[in-house]
Amino acid sequence: MTELRQVHEKRIFVETIVSLLPREKNALSVSFLAMLLRAAIYLETTVACRVDLERRIALQLGQAVLDDLLIPSYSSFTEDTLFDVEIVQRIMTNFIEYEMVENRFGFNDEEYAPALASEMEKVGELMEDYLAKIASDNNLSVSQFISIAEVIPEKSRITEDRMYKAIDTYLKAHPALSDVERKRVCSVMNCQKLTREACAHAAQNERLPVQTVVQVLYFEQQRLRQVMNGSLADADQSSADNNPVTDEVSSLKRENQDLKFELVKMKTRLKEIEKCGDKSAASTPVEITTPICSDKPRLRRKSFISSVSEKLGKLYLISFGADHVIMPSGSKGRYKPISRDRRYSIS
Repeated sequence: MTELRQVHEKRIFVETIVSLLPREKNALSVSFLAMLLRAAIYLETTVACRVDLERRIALQLGQAVLDDLLIPSYSSFTEDTLFDVEIVQRIMTNFIEYEMVENRFGFNDEEYAPALASEMEKVGELMEDYLAKIASDNNLSVSQFISIAEVIPEKSRITEDRMYKAIDTYLKAHPALSDVERKRVCSVMNCQKLTREACAHAAQNERLPVQTVVQVLYFEQQRLRQVMNGSLADADQSSADNNPVTDEVSSLKRENQDLKFELVKMKTRLKEIEKCGDKSAASTPVEITTPICSDKPRLRRKSFISSVSEKLGKLYLISFGADHVIMPSGSKGRYKPISRDRRYSIS
């Protein structure tokens, strides 16, 4: 009875403090408001008290750090998540509503637009870091992960690297997901906004569904083509202005032609080996009558993804130099690995 009375007194104390807080924005730090919110949830204060704290935090969400959003889940269910994701989702929703109100009433003019865009970008990065943090929770369902990811505005994400990190962490912590569930998880990511380092990692990531890997390779091939076309266009413009073409562009042209020639040679040799294989299958197994076939080494068949990834690696070497190339773990020194300070780490 004494313990229940103490809990009741603490509950009244927290509710009184919240009711006396100043209404001005930025009057209190987000860390202090987050501490009060944790206490209000634990002591089971009134709904109005908790909603008031959530709205106050949403108004200053741009000043928050990751620890402020890691609110423990005090539910008694054994299969519940470690952190209360629904509260963070409501806080993010309130923040977006406040941003829409400011835009509606004309506050987002030329003077305030850069500050608002910067704050939105900062909040987006904070939410992506939060998503990556909670992604390792085994009890976090696919629907909960997607609901948090969908409240993060895509316009606030300059790149999708943080979102990709969160997705990769979630897939790693939930290996039993079906193909349909993995596709749903990856659907919250825009593959076109991945950086080169993230694309190189995603192309070799076996946890991603095949459809996502194909999209990553397709968009990266388009980007490489645009870069090469841009370099060639600059070289042509220099020639038109009677300026000498740089050695880098000339080398790029030569190596591009050499790569095309090598690909043609490989295709021709592959066709010859396939013809030899057909002839060998039709002849007797005891004696091989075609001498040219016996000299041909047998080539190990490569999957579609491995073949395209290897070609993209060569295009990286040609377009950006060896320092930008990221090779899969199975390659044996074909290309020079990237330097330690630029290596991209995801999981």
